[in-house]
Amino acid sequence: MDSKGTGLTLMLGVVVAVIGYFLWQNVIGFETKVDDVGTILQNAAAGSVEMKFAAILIAVGLAIHGAGLLSTRGTAPGTSESLGIFCIITAILIWIITTSLGLAMVEMGEKYVAFLPGAQVGDPLASFSVVSIQVAGGFIQSATVAANTLASLLAGIGWVFVGCAYRGSNFKGAISFLPLGWLAMTLGLVLVVEVLVINPFVSIEVGNQIGSVSFLLIVLWSVSAGLKFMKSSK
Repeated sequence: MDSKGTGLTLMLGVVVAVIGYFLWQNVIGFETKVDDVGTILQNAAAGSVEMKFAAILIAVGLAIHGAGLLSTRGTAPGTSESLGIFCIITAILIWIITTSLGLAMVEMGEKYVAFLPGAQVGDPLASFSVVSIQVAGGFIQSATVAANTLASLLAGIGWVFVGCAYRGSNFKGAISFLPLGWLAMTLGLVLVVEVLVINPFVSIEVGNQIGSVSFLLIVLWSVSAGLKFMKSSK
């Protein structure tokens, strides 16, 4: 991939993915507890079209961003860069897989909402169906949270390694007052602290809000680096 293609994919992919992420969270509800399966199912059913669209944005955006990130290899050559990119790409693959699990919640949510009125009036079959869907939804939600936690940790470690590599590189981003090395290390540490400190000792909901800040920093890093790659192609 040439420099212009690297810059475009690096920027475009992450912007699309982050738009999808915030759209997804808006449907689920930013204040919704991760273990409130009933609310998640109902919100997923109510916003099924938006969630499916968000899933497409997330999956396609992350894939494009991953291609752009892979294309940057050699910009800050060394072990740190290779390890960092490997960890981030692994995290991206996990995020894409968990997005498909989220789509399963949409399908289950529609069935959950369909059976809920019957369960509320005491219909045995409807009640059984509602409980079964909640249990299955709980397993999917637990798997999703666990996978996203692992992905965030891998991404955080990866960005710290990338930051170390760029600190020793002559490559500078288009936003001159934001050194790429320090920016990558900062966003990586934010993700690591989210997973290892905020999630277990405060709450996953607060951790997700902090994680959102790191995703915005990834956009900033990608735009700065991407614009620089595009300028260098001229």
